[in-house]
Amino acid sequence: MRRDLPESVPERTSAETGARSGRRLRCIAMKHRILAALAALAFAGATGACAGAQTTGHSRLSTLTVTGDAEVTRAPDRATVSFQIETNNEQAAAATSANAAIANALTAKLAPLHIPASAVSTSGYSLNYTPRPPKPDPASTMRYGFTVSRTIEVVVDDVNGAGAVVDAGVAAGVTNVNGISLRDRRAAVRSAEGAALADAQAQAGVLATAAKVRLVRILAIAPADGSAPIRPVGRVMFAAAASVPTTIDPGSLTINASVTLQYAIEPVRP
Repeated sequence: MRRDLPESVPERTSAETGARSGRRLRCIAMKHRILAALAALAFAGATGACAGAQTTGHSRLSTLTVTGDAEVTRAPDRATVSFQIETNNEQAAAATSANAAIANALTAKLAPLHIPASAVSTSGYSLNYTPRPPKPDPASTMRYGFTVSRTIEVVVDDVNGAGAVVDAGVAAGVTNVNGISLRDRRAAVRSAEGAALADAQAQAGVLATAAKVRLVRILAIAPADGSAPIRPVGRVMFAAAASVPTTIDPGSLTINASVTLQYAIEPVRP
């Protein structure tokens, strides 16, 4: 006998099929999320391992720092003579004109000494006005009106010729000789720094031997800030009268330098 199936059976089969498909899709999506999470964990672990290895490697680095010092004494080979020219007048034009006349006279007096123009420079110039009070103090040395001040520096490569430069300035009518600075060229400074570096290297070798370590390589070389100050030793005697030439006793210059070295070190293996 043939039996007919109810019409509702196909409807239940379609619903079940849809449910199974939904569960399958959810399972696939969950697997993808799990795989992504595992990959993220693996990457984080690898990154942490690299960072740890770098930190560990850095912490194992031992260093030795030493500072070498040196002092070099040389005869100066350069002098700078500083002149000041001051003029005063109730009129600004007259004050500036008189100042320029003395400066020109100084240039003319320096010409026979064969000093090049590039060695003569104006390092300062000012014009100031001081009004005259209604009742000036007779005992006051204050100058009223316009005052012009000019500073001229002359560089002399031959220290023995600095005295003649001073006499030329006095003959030209300069107001003041501010002084003479004696210097050595940069070669002396470099020599002092080289000696300081050698001293630092010698110290490092002695300390490494005593500590039973090996100097692997230099990590840093640093000259001290303000290294190689130049201290003049000597005196300058200015002329007491125009007929007596000015003499210069340059003496010597003491140049100091410091250099700091940092080495990477490691124990000496037996």
